[in-house]
Amino acid sequence: MMWRRGKILGKGGSAMVYLAAVVSPTSNDLLPSLMAVKSAPFYKSRCLAKEERLLSDFADCPHIIRCFGEDLTIEEDGEQWYNMLLEHAAGGSLADRIQSFGRGLPESEVRRFTKSLLMGISYIHKKGYVHCDIKPHNNMLLVEEKDDFSMSLNGKRKRVQESTAKIADFGLAKRAGKKLKAKENKPRLRGTALYMAPESILRGEYEPHADIWTVGIGFSEKVPEIPSGLSKEAEDFLKKCLVRDLRSRWTADMLLGHPFVSAANNALHNLLIASTPASVMSVSSYF
Repeated sequence: MMWRRGKILGKGGSAMVYLAAVVSPTSNDLLPSLMAVKSAPFYKSRCLAKEERLLSDFADCPHIIRCFGEDLTIEEDGEQWYNMLLEHAAGGSLADRIQSFGRGLPESEVRRFTKSLLMGISYIHKKGYVHCDIKPHNNMLLVEEKDDFSMSLNGKRKRVQESTAKIADFGLAKRAGKKLKAKENKPRLRGTALYMAPESILRGEYEPHADIWTVGIGFSEKVPEIPSGLSKEAEDFLKKCLVRDLRSRWTADMLLGHPFVSAANNALHNLLIASTPASVMSVSSYF
């Protein structure tokens, strides 16, 4: 299999993400024509190799970004690079989607994306891991699954593209129950402070319940204020996530049974509901 590196899609502390096209597929390749390739110089690729192993272990979950394997290349300067071949999220990140709406996502989309997020988190936790850095930017990506058609109010057919939210970027993931070694003169924070649970900020605890806090979002001295204008189901859902007492914070499986999520229907139905102004709401407190 041969592929060609394209434009840069994103940059991280130790890796770059490129768009890539398969140019010489073999009979054994079951790859899409376009992929995302996460790359780093080989001498800095330890974290990428770990992430590749995790994604391979999570391959059965449709709510986690797919990994097609790894590859080594020799770049023009003669340096060897490690490359992780990933599913291309043509819809961008969830943060991009939120920003494109301005006032916030329709509640129907919030329900659908939240359900997908929880199903991915549930799978990760059952495998014995904690993601540690759930957030809407580079860690929740929208993969365009299929096109469908719906009827607009004026009787004309319109094309609707269905996107699935998938969890990505497992560079900070850890085994549940495994203690992290504190390094002298270095902060213990693991993840993005804005989205971290209180116990992670205060005590350096990173267990499955910390991922649940990030579904509701935020850290402060007090529980974040629930925005006004949400449905009662949405308010109650947030209250189940943003609980400082770990014994009372709901699990991913419990949240999947919450009416706010369980009421999510198929994507086409949600997108039709989303066309009504009354369904528009702020989503910033959900992720």
